[in-house]
Amino acid sequence: MLRYLVTIDGHEYDIEMEYRAEGFDVSLNGKKRKVIQYKLGESRSLLLVDGQSHEVDVRGGCLDSSKIIFMQGQEIPGQIEDYNLAQLRKTAGMTTAAAIDRTVRAPMPGLVVEVKVAKGDSVTKGQPLLVIEAMKMENIIKAQGDGTVKEIYVEVGKSVEKAGKMLEFE
Repeated sequence: MLRYLVTIDGHEYDIEMEYRAEGFDVSLNGKKRKVIQYKLGESRSLLLVDGQSHEVDVRGGCLDSSKIIFMQGQEIPGQIEDYNLAQLRKTAGMTTAAAIDRTVRAPMPGLVVEVKVAKGDSVTKGQPLLVIEAMKMENIIKAQGDGTVKEIYVEVGKSVEKAGKMLEFE
């Protein structure tokens, strides 16, 4: 059985997964769910959770537990870590908070359809910064932390490449 601690917006979720031939059983904070997974790509999957389908794309750094989850046209930043390691980290008083990258890069290639901030604007964590259209879906790019917009490198109607620099904070 696999067990993870997932943290999103300061809320922790205890997830236990047990693989079965037809999919896997998942317990989310003690609530049981039946999940069937169909891989669509390296990081993309179609999940059938109790009969409801959800397309999910999970990406993140390989050196830490931070992840970006794309689901239902939304970008959700979070942490996914082994449950036992998370408990050890907490006991030791350590944090998973990494230094926030001051440069916002495109998570995928796409077309910039809206820039919601201007140079000099103060933003707070979770505030929408940009909207990118990719694969006929609008993806909202949100601030990973508080800061002031130093520079904007994209324009509405222009394309952006994956990992392309979009804006920078002071």
